[in-house]
Amino acid sequence: MIQPADYHCFRPDPAVRWQAIANVLATSSLAWDWALANIERWLAGGKLHPAPLLEWRRLIQSARDSDSLRDSLLASMRLPPADAWHDQLRSCAPFVGGPFDSTAPSVGGARP
Repeated sequence: MIQPADYHCFRPDPAVRWQAIANVLATSSLAWDWALANIERWLAGGKLHPAPLLEWRRLIQSARDSDSLRDSLLASMRLPPADAWHDQLRSCAPFVGGPFDSTAPSVGGARP
């Protein structure tokens, strides 16, 4: 039986979620730290293929060191994936939990 509150049954447009993630990153330095901590924890756990995590770490660290790279990364996150590589990279993104909780979808448009 399908539960009305089951996130898997009511997935939002991925473009909307990625725009929300970019907005969180644009306004919160904590969000960058959180994403890097997720990457380190996942790498230490050894259950995921490291290549996309290492690429995210490189992108995030570069974006933190350069305003132009930060703006470029945020702009690319606000657009649909350009190709299969970008789509695959997004499938292993470290933007969960903490400051990103507000980007989670809600059923009926309202959050508790």
